[in-house]
Amino acid sequence: MSDTWMWVLAAHLIGVFLWIGGLFSTYWLVRIHANAPKDVHERLTLMERSLALMMDIAATLAIGTGIYMALALTPNLFKMPHSGWFHTKLAVVVLGILPVHGIVRARIGRYGRGDFKPLPQWAWSLLLAALCAIVILVVKKPF
Repeated sequence: MSDTWMWVLAAHLIGVFLWIGGLFSTYWLVRIHANAPKDVHERLTLMERSLALMMDIAATLAIGTGIYMALALTPNLFKMPHSGWFHTKLAVVVLGILPVHGIVRARIGRYGRGDFKPLPQWAWSLLLAALCAIVILVVKKPF
């Protein structure tokens, strides 16, 4: 593998780790915020916004480098006999992680406006299931 490929892969992994870590942290901070006393709402909103900004930057890095790697493999990606894992992994990211990211970001915006409706519990389950599926797909490449 080329040196450039390894740098892009390293950036992708850094982005993924920071994105998922930020998403986990922000998710639970938002859940705590829904039931927090009124005197800490402003501080929690500032913390959520800071974490969410890091989460957005990390998601952009992970997605951008992922697109780069997919495009670099395009001539062989659809001809490879075992490329089903890649398409499944991509579907899990799009259907499992991005919706939770959007829900958390939307909830942070609502909290900033004083609407403290709690996050749905199913979002956490979806995020964990998607993360487990991605790890299995990357490690085992079952297709």
